[in-house]
Amino acid sequence: MTSSIRLSPTRWIRHLRYEWKHRGPVITSIIITVCVLMWLVEQIAYYADKNAFTGMVYRMAFIPALTASQPWTFLTSLFMHAPGIDVWHILCNMITLWLVAPSLEKLLGHWQFLMLYLLSGLGGDAGTMVAARILDDPQSWLQSSFGASGAIFGVLGALMVTSSRTHLDLRQLIVLTAINLVMPLFVPDIAWQAHIGGLLTGAGTSSMLVGTTAIRRVLNYRKRTIITMIIIFVVIAGVVLLSQNTSTLVTRLSGSPIVLDS
Repeated sequence: MTSSIRLSPTRWIRHLRYEWKHRGPVITSIIITVCVLMWLVEQIAYYADKNAFTGMVYRMAFIPALTASQPWTFLTSLFMHAPGIDVWHILCNMITLWLVAPSLEKLLGHWQFLMLYLLSGLGGDAGTMVAARILDDPQSWLQSSFGASGAIFGVLGALMVTSSRTHLDLRQLIVLTAINLVMPLFVPDIAWQAHIGGLLTGAGTSSMLVGTTAIRRVLNYRKRTIITMIIIFVVIAGVVLLSQNTSTLVTRLSGSPIVLDS
């Protein structure tokens, strides 16, 4: 007896096209899939060889002191999560992403949502850089951080901006964001700097995408998207460059950083 439901490639592609055409959560689903797959790879490395996992963190997690020599970590760190028996890091992030991201992807469009998500993640990394520059001690420069939280806070910030423009009730969204912002006061090893950086970046990006009435008359959505991407990226790059470490102590230690989960 054969099942009436067949997960054939043709049906899957047809479903994907339908979701893409009707602004379903295609990008959101891809991001969650990549994060989960990366987490599984981390799990294997963590339990098979701790040295291999440490090397993986060193090369893929975001470490402020190593940004000049390992710029790819601005992106790779967004898809990593803490391994081991504690699954709360990835579980909470993926559940939150699935709850809040689809509505924003539907509103903004697939490519615009992806742009906002990645820029928010970069903004979270920039927030970590700024905090390290202000504190300016070896531990803040050499502490590793990874996870989707900065990008997710960007989604929350964008939702607050877009919802305010459509006069929707923001109380639940504000409460959710506030709870997550104060959580580092009670739960250790949370990169609050990335949360704030991501939140500000997401809010700023969505404000430019939505635009004012006058801006919408002059620039269509595609042009606003391109201009927004360029401006926000240049601002983030400027913040990162201005926050680069100049400490000789950190430079001397950067060959073997203090690897801490956050």
